[in-house]
Amino acid sequence: MEIYFIRHGETNGNVARRHQAEHSPLTFKGEEEVRKAALLIKALKPTHLMTSSLVRALDTAKVIGKECDLVPDTFSYLNELKRPDKLYGNYHFSIGSFIFYFKWFLGREGKESTDGESYADLLKRIEIVKEKVASLPPDAKLVIVSHSVFINFFVAHMCQTKKLNVFQATKTFFNLLTMPNTQIKAVTYNPETNSGQCAWSVNLQN
Repeated sequence: MEIYFIRHGETNGNVARRHQAEHSPLTFKGEEEVRKAALLIKALKPTHLMTSSLVRALDTAKVIGKECDLVPDTFSYLNELKRPDKLYGNYHFSIGSFIFYFKWFLGREGKESTDGESYADLLKRIEIVKEKVASLPPDAKLVIVSHSVFINFFVAHMCQTKKLNVFQATKTFFNLLTMPNTQIKAVTYNPETNSGQCAWSVNLQN
C-alpha cells in the first residue's frame, strides 16, 4: 500500500510562525499551493483520501478531493498536536515554546485538559491511525492530509512504539519545524511482511 502524507496549505499562523487555533483557514497563497499540489497528487492516481478535522486540513482535502474525484474521510486522530491553551499565539521559537517542547518530550506536559496533549497521547493516536490505514485494501493508494507535528512523529514512530531518544527527537523536531506547506511524504505499508519485521517504510524519494 502506498501512503502519501501531505501537509495542509499555508495559513496566517504559518506565516507568523505562531501556534495557531484549530479554526485557522488557508491564505490565498495557501489555496494556490493546494491547487498545484492537487495536480501532482492526481497523477499518483489515489484511491482513498483521509484528512484531519481541522479547518486548514479540511480546506486542503476539499481541493484534493475535487481534483481526484474522491470524498475525504475525516478522521480526528490525524489532527495536529493539541497545545496548552496558554501557548496559542506564541511564536514557535519563543522561550516559552522551547520550554514546552522540552517538558513535553519528558512527559511533563499534557496532563490536564488545558495543558494540551501529552507525548503518550500522541503515540496512542499514531497507533490508531496505523490500524485505520492497515484496514484498507493492500493495493490502496491513500492520501492523508495532516499537520507537520503529526506527520513527522508518525514517520518517526512507524517502526518504533517507544519514545524517541534525544538524537531521534532532535532530528524529528528539526524536520517538523522546517516542513513546508503542501510537502508530500511518501511511505509504504506491506501487510505481507514477515512477523517480527516492520511493515512500514519510508519512500527513499522523499
